[in-house]
Amino acid sequence: MSRNAYQGIEKNTARELETMRKAQDGKLIITDYQQRSCAFLISGGRLVSGAVILSDDINPGDIVIAIIKDVKKDIGAAFIEYSEGKDGYLPLELTISPETLKQGDLVPVSIKARAQKGKRAKFTSLIDYGKYENGEELKERANHLSKFNYLYKSDSYITETIANVCDAGEFEEIITDKQEVYEQLSALYQNVRLYQDESFSLSKLYSIETAVSDCLSRQVYLKCGGYLIFDHTEAMTVIDVNSGKYSPPKKTDRESAYFNVNKEAAVEICRQLRARNISGIIIVDFINIQSREKREEIIGILRKESSSDIQPVTIVDFTGLGLAEITRKKSLPSLYEQLKAAR
Repeated sequence: MSRNAYQGIEKNTARELETMRKAQDGKLIITDYQQRSCAFLISGGRLVSGAVILSDDINPGDIVIAIIKDVKKDIGAAFIEYSEGKDGYLPLELTISPETLKQGDLVPVSIKARAQKGKRAKFTSLIDYGKYENGEELKERANHLSKFNYLYKSDSYITETIANVCDAGEFEEIITDKQEVYEQLSALYQNVRLYQDESFSLSKLYSIETAVSDCLSRQVYLKCGGYLIFDHTEAMTVIDVNSGKYSPPKKTDRESAYFNVNKEAAVEICRQLRARNISGIIIVDFINIQSREKREEIIGILRKESSSDIQPVTIVDFTGLGLAEITRKKSLPSLYEQLKAAR
């Protein structure tokens, strides 16, 4: 966005800025957050999804020369170091000669799955060089490079991050304050704008700090007065629905009285799972839902609201203990883990 377009932005009223931020059309914002490049999908003034752009790490399609640190035939894997201080594991079934692989060997590898929740990144050395324009040349060069050198480094890390954040139909335009990003994306997307107003940052214009902070908070408030509590373990994420300051209608049974809280909670939980990029098993403790009819209504809300998620979400059912079970496919680490690793 040009300086003229936002000249005197400090004179705009708070209402005008709020209207701009809360426009329902999605905006894909690419800017720095905590000194790292990030992509955030903003719609209606709220964070829909976000991710750190890992330009300095290995990305799918990249080929790097790794060193074998150890070979554990009893578990069928080798442990590698692919960059200074960065390690991963290489299943022996994904190597060319597993029987001769030994400590100190240099092997070209490509990433299969990123590190998540304490698990090392997974690699393969079965590389299909036919996918690359200069495949034969790369295959020959692999014998002459030292450890940690890239045999092939893709420049598509930004588009890959965007694909993990949202579908193309979810945003009206891309706005960035980074010249190199603007130049790269202008050749690939329509409606890409370069924001250049130094007097009022792009991050402040779209309240990125507040939006991300809200999505990292353990407690999320609902409009009805209730709230959600998010707790994470190694095995799952547990979400507790609380009535908080909600005042139920008089002369109603407890289940019916708090059903409005549960319905609003179901909608917000689906939004939070995507915004926080929570994956794996999710257990939700709704407030006192006993009847099959009301449980089915909540299941229906969860399925409807999660249908727009970019990652596959399965609403399993209520367990015997009355807890709702959800699973969400793993892609990138959670937003919290990404930002923590970027510090």
